[in-house]
Amino acid sequence: MDLYLCDPSPPPGMAPLHQQPHYARALRALGVTVETIRATQGGQSIAQAQVVRRRLGPLSFTWMPRGPIWASDLPGPDCDAFLRALPQTLPGGAWLANAASADEGDCLARHGYRALIPGQTLANLDLRPPRAARLAAQHGKWRNRLRHAQGAGLILHESAFDPATHRDLLSQEVAQQRARRYRALPAAFTLAYAAQNPGAARIWSAQHCGQHVAHLLILTHGDTATYHIGWTGPEGRRRSAHTLLLWQAANALADRGIARLDLGPADTTHAPGLARFKLGSGALAQRLGPSMLALPRVTPLFPKRHNHAA
Repeated sequence: MDLYLCDPSPPPGMAPLHQQPHYARALRALGVTVETIRATQGGQSIAQAQVVRRRLGPLSFTWMPRGPIWASDLPGPDCDAFLRALPQTLPGGAWLANAASADEGDCLARHGYRALIPGQTLANLDLRPPRAARLAAQHGKWRNRLRHAQGAGLILHESAFDPATHRDLLSQEVAQQRARRYRALPAAFTLAYAAQNPGAARIWSAQHCGQHVAHLLILTHGDTATYHIGWTGPEGRRRSAHTLLLWQAANALADRGIARLDLGPADTTHAPGLARFKLGSGALAQRLGPSMLALPRVTPLFPKRHNHAA
């Protein structure tokens, strides 16, 4: 196994936003240090981890969100060898990781990581089945709202995100975060993502009687995509506009060969309505592993002395 730092590049398997080169390009444009560590075998990429390097005063951290990404059927010993080599490739400071699953968390634990925070639940919409199968997978009430929206006189439009044209969407998102008391990636990230990845930030808008009543912003990256921002006004809610936007966007993405749409957290405790909307679309709940921490190994200042028998 050969392991080295490389430019941001497509991972060897299906990966979330945080492990895609699109994410690295956006963060680097904002002045954040992002490194990509790749392992190859026989010239083929078999594992890759994209990490963010930060300093807080005298402390340094390396954050590995939902990584590494493995090639399919990579043997366990190779996975262990890659994880073992990561801190040697980027030495110094603590390592933080968001395990992609409970099994990944167990694997990280074998390499000195300790769980800090339980993993959240995400909603992932599989776009590979035919349209009829995806429609049948929807909850009955969700499908009824879709039919309602299809007959509600809405006009839909898709375009690439344009800061000049769509700046109102970012303002609406900031106001929505304050009203609903949640945090998300800042507007600066959206602007950087669109600038560094032309055409990869897509807007679906719904109009009624010439007025915008709902928007949906999705970030595309390789064969996956991420639901980034959604906004619906009172008229849009009356006409179930967001349901129709998500259905149309999912169909368009599927037609372009995108296999999975990450709808984000499905928190049934603190945001049950939003979780029902996401899961009602036919998305499946995916439980992430915990957020984990590995502290650097410290060489003792005064090593133990061993008394040898005479």
